[in-house]
Amino acid sequence: MPTPRVLRRDPVEPPLQEQAAWREWPLTVELNGRRASQGGLFVEPPGGGPLAAQLALLEAWRIRTDPVRIITFEGEPYYPLDAIPGARFTFDRQALHLVLEVPADQFLPSVLAGEPVPRPEPVAGIGGWLDYDLLYQAGEKVLDGASGLVELGAFGPPGTLLSSFRLDDVTKHPEVIRLDTTFTRDRPGSRTSFRLGDAVAAGGALAPPVRFGGLQYATNFGVDPSFVTFPLPAIGGLARQDSVVDVLIDNLQRQIRSVPPGPFTIESLPVVTGAGEVQLRVTDLLGREQVVTQPYYVSSRLLKAGLHDFSYEVGALRHDYGRASFDYGDAIAMATHRYGFTDRLTGEAHAELQLDQQSLAFGGSWLLGRFGVVSGGIGTSTGGDGSGVLGELGYEYDGRRFNVGARTRWTSSGFRQAGADEEAARTDQLNLGLDLGAAGSLGLLLLHRDGRDGGDATSLAATWSLPLGPGALTLRAAQLVEPGPELALTAVYTLPLGQHRSASAELVKQGEAYRARSQFRQTRGASDLGLDYRLAAETGTDRSAIDARFSYQSQLGAAELDLVRFDGSNALRAGVNGSMALIDGELLPSRRIGRAFGLVSLPGFPDVRVYLDNRETGRTDARGRLLLPDLRPYEANRVRLDVHDLPLDAEIDTAEVEAVPYERSGMTIGFPVARSPQATVVLRAADGTPLPVGLRLRSADGRVTAWVARDGFTQVKGPLPTPVTVTSADGQEAFACELPAAPADDVLPDLGEVACR
Repeated sequence: MPTPRVLRRDPVEPPLQEQAAWREWPLTVELNGRRASQGGLFVEPPGGGPLAAQLALLEAWRIRTDPVRIITFEGEPYYPLDAIPGARFTFDRQALHLVLEVPADQFLPSVLAGEPVPRPEPVAGIGGWLDYDLLYQAGEKVLDGASGLVELGAFGPPGTLLSSFRLDDVTKHPEVIRLDTTFTRDRPGSRTSFRLGDAVAAGGALAPPVRFGGLQYATNFGVDPSFVTFPLPAIGGLARQDSVVDVLIDNLQRQIRSVPPGPFTIESLPVVTGAGEVQLRVTDLLGREQVVTQPYYVSSRLLKAGLHDFSYEVGALRHDYGRASFDYGDAIAMATHRYGFTDRLTGEAHAELQLDQQSLAFGGSWLLGRFGVVSGGIGTSTGGDGSGVLGELGYEYDGRRFNVGARTRWTSSGFRQAGADEEAARTDQLNLGLDLGAAGSLGLLLLHRDGRDGGDATSLAATWSLPLGPGALTLRAAQLVEPGPELALTAVYTLPLGQHRSASAELVKQGEAYRARSQFRQTRGASDLGLDYRLAAETGTDRSAIDARFSYQSQLGAAELDLVRFDGSNALRAGVNGSMALIDGELLPSRRIGRAFGLVSLPGFPDVRVYLDNRETGRTDARGRLLLPDLRPYEANRVRLDVHDLPLDAEIDTAEVEAVPYERSGMTIGFPVARSPQATVVLRAADGTPLPVGLRLRSADGRVTAWVARDGFTQVKGPLPTPVTVTSADGQEAFACELPAAPADDVLPDLGEVACR
């Protein structure tokens, strides 16, 4: 919208001379073919010269004005219509009507922002969970025994506390190894998270991830899934009149917007990352069309202008993760911060501080228009091993038919970062992808690593995928150049056999050896429950095998069984996994709960089917409960009841609600459903005639109501454990009817006929 103009009075705006000779006109206005005003004020100079409009009118219509041409009439600012370049108008004095035509470029520009996405408010329940994944294996040439993973968690409004463990050789020499223990508090309002305990410092593009124990405060855009961190393209055009704009992205219609006359810009277009093309088809009231085409390039490496992305840590480095429970090393403080200076330039900094080692690196990413993104960085470190430097440079382009990426990282012998590979002096990577249309797609990858003490490695891989008949063929070649030449060739053909079944055949040649494998697979499809399995056979120059895998998932958990015969030896692996979840005082078993879960609570309504995002997830138990795992945290999960499973006396306001849990926590999901006892009866007057149609009656306490239909047939709502008298409301014909008690075991009893007085 235009900025409101602050006007001063005389002498800045010259008053009209001989104001008494000027004439005021209240006019209806048609602006560029559209009714714009029912009674705007205009003034006409002596002798019938060009009209002048109230300045407030032109500002409301977003018409450009020149402050120098403003005039004052009786203390109010007006603007002559002939001061608008290219404007034409017709004045009908008898009809008090003005037709005004203004060129499109004389309107102030309008900006149409992206449609806001409602941000649901998460709900924090109180409870905890136990996740388990237990595996037992036995057979020839394998180590017999049981192992597993266990995770314990507790959650509430303050946050979530979890601790995970690995169980080794449970049946013979049991050993428990602690993995992570972390308290997390997410703050959706600021898109940040606070963690106390074991965590991972990501390091950004300039440093590798590092496990540590301590404190972490970082941005967490995952708490707002609808928030887009990278800049989205905008496109604009020029509308002659009120127009409808069709937004097409890569030839697919994505939006329809209405725009006012004049220049306009549509911001935050809903595009995916990479290169593409946006088209605007602008259609005005007369059906005239104009098309605007604009290429774009979007990269997730960039941040929106003014957006911060940071992670600050202090604690101690974690060593031997997964092998030792409490192996913490040197104290360390780390900071990683990214900032969007503009929509085309994002800067990044990373710093590490240890007692005997420090490092600092700066870098960023720059958008090259529609030709991709270049990124890079430099760094330095100092410590007991001396000083060193870092250099990094990369380029990426991701198009619809072509993509390429190149990256190199070089460090001197003295450069050190926590968690970095100290043996690599330089690492190079080049990848290329081509969409060949009907001929499939081709991908190439080249990797090269220079070791400080020799040990250089170079490899080249190529993949070609193409549709072939009813299935798809994938060819892969991998060539190891250094330290010694070795070639591996793979061909895989996959054939779908319906919605839930598929078969595949694979042929591999590596050196002088080869092997062939065939496989049949049955999946659960869209359902979370049921059986899936895989049957496979393999043969080759150095081995042969037959294996079968079965997995069954129920509401209470999942079980897996693997049977393998390999080179004459037999082996078995059997596992179970699932969860025990406690939410708001209710304890239930479940399959793995995933990132979040919810408890459907329908007291008194057993065996009701429940759907999550239109996918059946199970039925309520005898107490009307069902645990829903795998909810998406911070998003609206649509949970729906099958109303056909509800009894006839159930009254429900809505059968679908939205559940929005926190990460790694649960919530109770309630529905506005209650039992409303109902019955039917035929009500007659004392003379035997049916009561009037539409008559409403109610008990003295209002708990029982009756509504009369044709021939005295009446629907009764409310409890009838004992006889109840209902009377008609004031203003209606007076009747009093004594309804008999209803049988307790009948859902919709028929009370027969009742004579009213």
